[in-house]
Amino acid sequence: MPPRRSNRVNNEADPAFTVAVAHAVADLLPTLTARITYEIRQNENNENNGNRKNVRRVNTEGSGNDGNAQPTDIYVWLERFQKQKPQTFSSASMPVEAENWITHIEKIFEVLGCGDQFKARLATYKLEGDAHSWWRAYKQAKGGDAYVATLPWNDFRDIFFLKYFPYSEKEKCEREYKSIRQLPEETSTDFMKRFLRLAGFLGAKAGTQEEQAKHFKWGMNGFVLNRILNTEFTDVAQVANAARNVEIFRDRPKNEGNNKRDRDGHRIRPSDTPAQGSNQRAYDRRDNDRYGNSGRYGNRDSYGNNRGRSDRQGNDRHGNGSDKRGTSTQRVWRNQDQ
Repeated sequence: MPPRRSNRVNNEADPAFTVAVAHAVADLLPTLTARITYEIRQNENNENNGNRKNVRRVNTEGSGNDGNAQPTDIYVWLERFQKQKPQTFSSASMPVEAENWITHIEKIFEVLGCGDQFKARLATYKLEGDAHSWWRAYKQAKGGDAYVATLPWNDFRDIFFLKYFPYSEKEKCEREYKSIRQLPEETSTDFMKRFLRLAGFLGAKAGTQEEQAKHFKWGMNGFVLNRILNTEFTDVAQVANAARNVEIFRDRPKNEGNNKRDRDGHRIRPSDTPAQGSNQRAYDRRDNDRYGNSGRYGNRDSYGNNRGRSDRQGNDRHGNGSDKRGTSTQRVWRNQDQ
């Protein structure tokens, strides 16, 4: 008789699978909670939009400071931050990509007037992929969300650049910054962009605004530096503005020459007449050298007779044409004829 088949179902789950699910839920729970809370608050704000405007107007009329008070709720800042469509960050193949992202985020913070206590949380909200995995592990090692809530923005920048801007690249930027010079074909505007990019990498090591301005001034090319050498500047923008004015003044004659127009507004093209006139003057100078006062042969008439001062080899002061050179030549021919 065959054995009876058991109909009992195994309801016990795999322990490894249970642990994996628990870890996945634990990782997603903060994000899901923040997202759900954000959606709920956004719906409440949309429903009570009219009431919020009325309350804000009453506060503004009742107190001069209440209407200008900054929000103290992270979700209000998150809503404003998201409206600016900030870029996400996942990885960087070059340090400049990390620096560009930080600059992009800081520009949004400046426009919004965001408080320093919210900046790190808002910026890390846009981390994705490898960057998000790195930051999550780093945050948990430092104490979790409580650590991020009190993390100043400058400290986060240092941590971020330490990850995506290694010391070797930083030392390279320091050497380039110390010896920076304007390139031959580089305008003052492009030079300022390159200078400020390096200064942004170095942070406090780049010096104060006055020190940066002095370093930037001495990095200009010789033509510009000679004209702004004795001028003191307080920031890099002032130096760049003065240098640009020098460049515009230098290029003005060339630009004016290319923009000459006639009465009808047509651009005047150079003709061959000036060149022909120059050639004619060259021929005249050559003839004057031969027959003029400073020439070798002195002033002569159409028959070749000397009418003025004789040359250095002649004796006739009054120009009668009987210089020693001519006499000696005639004697040579007479002797040959004889």
